[in-house]
Amino acid sequence: MKLTLTPPELAAMVTMAMARLGIARERLFNRMEAANQSRTACETALRALTRRGLVVEEDGYYLLTPRGHAELYKNYDLLQRSQDLSPSSVDMEECPSVPWLTQVQTVWVEALSLNYAVEPDALAQVLPPPLEPEIHRGSAWVQVLMSSLREMRPKGLAGLAGFNFYQVSYRAAVHYRNARGAWRRGGYFVRSETNDALMRRIGNALVEFKFHEFGEADMVMAREGDQLTFAVDPLPAFPGGRLVGVLDTQPLPGPPPGSVWPSLEELHHPLVECYDAFGVADGYMYVLTVDRGPWKARFVRPVELYCEAMQDGVFAGHARLDSVLHLRECPYRWRPLRRERIPAAG
Repeated sequence: MKLTLTPPELAAMVTMAMARLGIARERLFNRMEAANQSRTACETALRALTRRGLVVEEDGYYLLTPRGHAELYKNYDLLQRSQDLSPSSVDMEECPSVPWLTQVQTVWVEALSLNYAVEPDALAQVLPPPLEPEIHRGSAWVQVLMSSLREMRPKGLAGLAGFNFYQVSYRAAVHYRNARGAWRRGGYFVRSETNDALMRRIGNALVEFKFHEFGEADMVMAREGDQLTFAVDPLPAFPGGRLVGVLDTQPLPGPPPGSVWPSLEELHHPLVECYDAFGVADGYMYVLTVDRGPWKARFVRPVELYCEAMQDGVFAGHARLDSVLHLRECPYRWRPLRRERIPAAG
């Protein structure tokens, strides 16, 4: 849907809405001109709004009519939705399992993203329908994301009440077509591990996170100067996720040799600007959205790296390391869980 008001009309209506008892014509024009609206545009907007019954003049003061208020709210909602990186569709419903979970906040203190180009057919085999690999530059993509999380807690509680732990997730870039035929893009977690047994049990108990089994592993991230050492050693019950490496975190001037991405900016939309996590269960597509700060990520060089899942596990022979990103200090917060019916096949 498009805005039903022009910029000058919207500016005039907002100015009137801020003046509860109405605003005189010259004062209205002065305020609009201060907002870089020409006087001609102001006069045209005022005539159009009056003609449409959205504004009325009483004793030299201009006011919004009830219809004008409704029109302003409608345009405000459209503006708000246009800025939403994950808007709800009419078919979506909220379904959080624990209300306070939607107010959980945390910070990625330090994180890395190992970006693997994967053969689309190999990724498709591990995705539940109707999810499909999203293809960028001829490949499907799986990011191995390892992060150190600080003070995860419900909003309003002091940081000392939060959890500090490590997490690693294998996020595939995917999309699906909803019941109305529109494509929605996001991520699907092929596997995940944490080093905190309590966080694993919580994650596996909640609808928000139970689309795959959270594993448990011994983990460490340690820094010495510019070198970041990391290791993931899964417990015997969760094999296949060993990860060991050393990064030189001095930013590279551009993509590493052999990367298909010509710049960090080109990579951002496909792999960084991903806010929805998808899960498929009980005939529904579940959408868990994160509101976060910007990823201030930079290309970095791996000094040593071994990723069992990509080199000897489920994607062995079908994956190639394209690039590595490193970032620090990024706040995260989750929205209420949403879901929509999966359209019937055929």
